[in-house]
Amino acid sequence: LEPGDQPAVQDRFYALLKNRLRAEIERNPPRFPWEPEGGFDYEAEELSVPQVIAPSFWAGQLQKLNLPVPMPENVLEHLLTQCEALVQTTLQEGARLVQAVETLFPGQSQSLNQLAGMVMTAPARTGGAVKPDGFPSHYDAANQVQQMALSLLAAREILQSLTLPVSTQQPSVEREWETAVGTLKLKAESVAQVGKLRVEGQLPCGGKLQLQGSSTQTTTAQRPNAGWISVELFDLQPNQIYPLEVRLALPDQPTLVFAVQSLPEA
Repeated sequence: LEPGDQPAVQDRFYALLKNRLRAEIERNPPRFPWEPEGGFDYEAEELSVPQVIAPSFWAGQLQKLNLPVPMPENVLEHLLTQCEALVQTTLQEGARLVQAVETLFPGQSQSLNQLAGMVMTAPARTGGAVKPDGFPSHYDAANQVQQMALSLLAAREILQSLTLPVSTQQPSVEREWETAVGTLKLKAESVAQVGKLRVEGQLPCGGKLQLQGSSTQTTTAQRPNAGWISVELFDLQPNQIYPLEVRLALPDQPTLVFAVQSLPEA
């Protein structure tokens, strides 16, 4: 035998040993030192079992948002779901922001509209966002107005991350999204001379891209493993939204919806 080889009889021995141990444990479960000989009747008692919440598949990206204070993961996941639907619409930015967060603050549409105007006129942030004076160090400690402002900021960050704007002045744009299995990379490129839109994606695992054009024009590509993939559309029109769906080939089939936005000519 060469060094490192394992004969089949050894593999068979370990398999038999594993099965024997499993059967012995099922027949006579191990007891804690304080348990009586007969064990406790666990089924006869109502035990309080803590709910185990699986980490978000997109948590890595959501925690990278440029926000002044940390926000709860469940709030960010809710905003992501709302933004995925809104990014495909032609609504103005202010309306998108308000609709993204209004389910978190029912009956506060007027306040949200006022705050949305302030959020949109705020200067672009580079690097780490600075916590404004008077803001608490965490979302849960903020008052309602502060929470609304933070939610609007988060929604704006998410919408911008989900949008790939292309134009004659900027024909190519890239985005990266962190997932639980690696980084998803996207590149959208328009060729105005022939009216073509091409999207390339580097998937962290197997999956597919689907780019939606008109009601009769959809292009899909898929691959069984990690790597590059591309889709194309023709007859690209200015001032249009082209939904882009990324679906990964995993048990829960995590899906993320982006939007390629063809900006009007200057």
